[in-house]
This record gives sequence, structure tokens and C-alpha cells, in this order.
Amino acid sequence: MRLSHWDELRVAFWGLVDMVRRVLNRPVVYKALGTLLLSAGMILGCSLSGRLAREAIDSQIAQRLDYLVIISTPVFELPPATPLPTFTPVPTPVPTATPTPTPPPLPATRLSIPAIGLNIHIVEAFPTTVTSWTGQQKLVWKPVSYAVGHYSTSGYPTEGANIVLAGHNNTKGAVFQRLSELRIGDEVILYTMDDEFHYRVHEKIIFPYLGVEEQGDAKLQFYAAPKSSEIVTLISCWPYATNAERIVVIAAPSSD
Repeated sequence: MRLSHWDELRVAFWGLVDMVRRVLNRPVVYKALGTLLLSAGMILGCSLSGRLAREAIDSQIAQRLDYLVIISTPVFELPPATPLPTFTPVPTPVPTATPTPTPPPLPATRLSIPAIGLNIHIVEAFPTTVTSWTGQQKLVWKPVSYAVGHYSTSGYPTEGANIVLAGHNNTKGAVFQRLSELRIGDEVILYTMDDEFHYRVHEKIIFPYLGVEEQGDAKLQFYAAPKSSEIVTLISCWPYATNAERIVVIAAPSSD
């Protein structure tokens, strides 16, 4: 009769139990188990003893930590380093730029007045001493011939002074014959060797001279005197037929 699967397992299980019982009933097995248990007990005891001893040592160290001094003595000490010399850089001097000297003002060499068609060269006029009919000596500038005379004691363009120019009305070139035709705002141009300067008429004065020479000379000296700003003063006799009066035209630097 064939056994079922569960019956086979049951027979195998009880056979295994019977074999274990037989093995355990032997004296050698008891001895081996005793030795194993003794060894395990010794190992466990040593482990517990070591742990307790370590905890005791840690506790003592923690209590005496304040008295623990650690002294570290170096085996070899380097000598102090010698400081390197301090180097102070010497600044390179910056060359000072030499200012370009301002060139001196140049005299005007030509006069142009487009409104009256005048374009004439300028020469220096120097004063002379004359004696009046009353015996009084005075300094006068006589107009030059066929040119405009620049009073040598007056200014030059860009100098910020009074530039005085005189010319004849009806003789020796009659360069200022049409001076009376100028109107306010007419242009007056002075030329130097390397530049030109523009002015505008802003005043024209005519006053008597013959018979009142002293008063007339005083007025001429006033208009020819140095001024605090740059102007051009044009002086001549007037009118064409008699020269009984004097005419003065004043122009200031043009702003346009």
C-alpha cells in the first residue's frame, strides 16, 4: 500500500526527532554543550567587565579634566625671521609743462570801412610839440599823408585799449573825406600781419574847432585818451570845404 504525501512527511519528521534524541543522549554531546556555554559565559563576562572599567575611567577623567595640563615642547624652534628691508619707491617727477607765452599784440597795418569804400594802409603817427597863438605849448598829432596815422601812444587790437586813427579830410590823400557818411552799426575792420578784427560804429560826434581851438583841443585829447575797454577812435577835420570843425567816430568790438 502506497503512503500519501502527508504520511511520508510525518514519518520523516518523527524519524528526525528520534535521531536527535539519540544524539543528545550521548555523553560527548553534553560535554560539548557545557564547554560551549562556559565559553559564552566567559566572553560575556569579559565584555561586561571591560565596559564597566571603561566607564569608570571616563568618569575619573571627566572629574579631573580641570587639572589636566598639556605641555607641548617643540622639538625644534626656528629662529625669528629677519625682516626684509623696506623699499620706498621714489616717485618719478612729472615734467612741468612750460606755458606757451602769449604773443604780444601786433599793430594794425590796414583799415577797411566797407560802407564808404575805404581800404587804406596804416602807419605810425608820432606827436609833435607846437606853440599856440597864446604862447602855450601843446602836444599834437598831425595826420600822415596818403595813409591813416595810428597814434603811437594808443593801443593795438586785443590790447583792450583805445586805438586812435587819424586821417586828412580834403588834402594829402583825403583818406577820411567820407567819414561823416558813417552810420551807427557800420563795420570797421582792422588787419594785423596775421589776423583781422571787426568793430561796429556806435557813436559819431562833430564839434566846432576854428575860433575855439583850446576847447576843441581839449575835446580831441579827451577822445584820444586811454580808455578802460577796447574801442577804435577815428578823427578828422570837417567839413570838406573849410575844416572848421572836427569829427570823431567811435567803434566798439563786434559781437557777431
